[in-house]
Amino acid sequence: MSSPLVCSGLGRDLALAALARGDKVIATARGRTVSKLEDLKTAGAATLELDVTSPLEKLHEAAKEAVNIYGKIDVLVNNAGYMLVGAIEESTPEETFDQFNTNVFGALNVARAILPYMREKKSGTVIWMGSVGGWQSVPYGGLYATTKWALRGISETLNDEISPLGLRSVCIDLGYFRTSFLGGTQRGPPVSRIPDYQPLTEAAEARFQAYNGKQPGNPAIAVELLVDLLHGAGNTQGKSFPTTINLGSDSYSVAKKASEDALIRLEEWKTVSYSTDFEQH
Repeated sequence: MSSPLVCSGLGRDLALAALARGDKVIATARGRTVSKLEDLKTAGAATLELDVTSPLEKLHEAAKEAVNIYGKIDVLVNNAGYMLVGAIEESTPEETFDQFNTNVFGALNVARAILPYMREKKSGTVIWMGSVGGWQSVPYGGLYATTKWALRGISETLNDEISPLGLRSVCIDLGYFRTSFLGGTQRGPPVSRIPDYQPLTEAAEARFQAYNGKQPGNPAIAVELLVDLLHGAGNTQGKSFPTTINLGSDSYSVAKKASEDALIRLEEWKTVSYSTDFEQH
């Protein structure tokens, strides 16, 4: 298996887990951080400079370079992302664009650059790193969560479009895993620009920091399961390949409640929904 990875946090752990299984890995990072991939290179990974926010033409060049390393790409892991914090009104248009440009538009363009090679082979899997935040309202992290809602929708639609071609797309909706994510390496600094929101934003930031280091999810188990999923091994063996998988008990519980609440709301408003149709004769 050859898979380009944007390697930080869980992506780095996934790269190491794949290498340990004997898979071929291409680890990618932006120019100023590509030197941090030396340990992965020592472990056997190829490395490549890649900024997901680059123009599509530049991403096509990087995709061609990646394919030339091993001759094909079996798996693309769209792992690049960070969390912008603050109430939605507080976030500037520039901050909002940057959040979507990295988490959504960048991931989309990387997929656009890699998919032609997968279509040529009629084989390949695109993985999008979603979040439990894509199943609920996340005040103070609302724009980040919204990008994760978007990724699940993109992944499901993409899967419908590419599955007839022999390809697959899956969104991995992660719960809170014990990584450095809440500590500041993949998130923006605390923000409190509008006094009306200060009680909410400060309380949310305090909850994040109190939770940091106590998250229930075990990254080592998660990455092994993801490698199993791609190989059809372990606990994933015999199951149909999912369009979305929730990893972590918290992600499962939140998604289950959101689904149940949606069914209740739909039934309560069913007559109103039906009332807007033309009369059937």
